[in-house]
Amino acid sequence: MFKNIIMATGLILSLSACSTFNTTQKFDKPENLLFINKEVGSLPLQVQRDEKLCENEKKDDQTCPIKFYINDFKAGDFYTNNTATYYLKPAEYVLTVKNCKEKCDTFHTKINVVNELPNVNLILSIDHEGRPFITNKKS
Repeated sequence: MFKNIIMATGLILSLSACSTFNTTQKFDKPENLLFINKEVGSLPLQVQRDEKLCENEKKDDQTCPIKFYINDFKAGDFYTNNTATYYLKPAEYVLTVKNCKEKCDTFHTKINVVNELPNVNLILSIDHEGRPFITNKKS
């Protein structure tokens, strides 16, 4: 009997630890990634989301990821401090970020990926009103 109680307690504790662990890990990396496979002739595009949270969010309960698009293809959902490296062929691309709360805010910019440029590092962020935008990280 005592052995069964110990086993049941251990099982409950391990299940609750796993569920807590999975909840916090959900926000550790971006989701729904595209364009991440390196191909011949492709160049890296480093994308990082900063630490700013949307209004009424907590680090372990984020409901407003920044959705990142490359030429209208959804390329990832970014939570705070997420990073990803995309590999794009030299060309001009339209980059878009969205985040949806009551209404969907969108920001577009163009980037020309060329061999002569060093690695491109972009930062995804939100302004004081919660609207998303993209900036170029200064090295």
